[in-house]
Amino acid sequence: MNVKGILKGSLCVMMAGAMLCGCQSSGSSEADYPSKSINVIVPFAPGGGSDVLTRSMMEYLELPNDQNFVVINVDGAAGYTGCQQAFNSANDGYTLLAHNPMDVVSYTLGGTTDVELYKELELICGIADDFNFLVTNKQSGWTSLEDVIEYVKAHPGEVKVGNTGSMNCNMADCLRVLDAMGIKDDVTVVPYDSGSDNKVAAMGNHVQLSVNTGADIQASVESGDLVPLLVISDRRSKSLPDVPCTKEVGYDVVTTKPRGMYAPKGTSPEKIQVISDAIAQVCSNEEFQQKVLSLGLEVNFVPGSELQTKIDGWVKDIAPMFDEMKQEA
Repeated sequence: MNVKGILKGSLCVMMAGAMLCGCQSSGSSEADYPSKSINVIVPFAPGGGSDVLTRSMMEYLELPNDQNFVVINVDGAAGYTGCQQAFNSANDGYTLLAHNPMDVVSYTLGGTTDVELYKELELICGIADDFNFLVTNKQSGWTSLEDVIEYVKAHPGEVKVGNTGSMNCNMADCLRVLDAMGIKDDVTVVPYDSGSDNKVAAMGNHVQLSVNTGADIQASVESGDLVPLLVISDRRSKSLPDVPCTKEVGYDVVTTKPRGMYAPKGTSPEKIQVISDAIAQVCSNEEFQQKVLSLGLEVNFVPGSELQTKIDGWVKDIAPMFDEMKQEA
């Protein structure tokens, strides 16, 4: 037999075997996922809404191979530091990001980064909804939007409105609602570093109105220190069901504040599906739903592609307001 023929035949067999092993290894890797704990970056300090939601979810989470999430708190730059760390992480399925999609949008529209992170990160799913509320304090005596509008029109320049952050989606929605009420030019908007600071300012009457999240105001509404007037959404919030939403009063400002889970771009669809399915199962748990509701949030599982479509629509709605804010800055 020709020696060259033998060598050539052996080489082909070896290459075929190597290719087969490679395929089997790759398939096994996907099938065994996750084979270790999955790090979830929460881009805020412990104790915040995203942190508590993620840790609560972990109590009910059932991942394959008895694995679970491990929370990694990366605080800084209003969540951008942790978001950027997740963006730069390996797309092997072992680093995820728990974040508010509209905050991720804010980093781009507000000019923190030129990268469209809300598109460049893989949105796995939405887990729960938070809502921005327009509230007043008990000192004002106002109980309705009509009360507010009547007073502001009679006292232009007197009323201050607190907002959580500046050059973000919270500010954009705050300004859009004030514009819809016809009082945007008659009030002064005051930005605060956190929802907690914003709440304290409203309770102390440093501001007479405030736009803040349900999670931040829940306890103060229950105590009677804050009075909710309006929820910015296309539906009422289950945590405060008696408060009208912007859609029903005729204001075209309906962006909610979803809490979602992201993965670095390029994470395999199979691994994305494993995480999505596990979270969907948690969200169907009634005990988890009640626990989340007590936090001022509302469980609302939405597949990533569906939520991304909704977010893209919201971006088109609020982008002009960011342009206006930049011009006035």
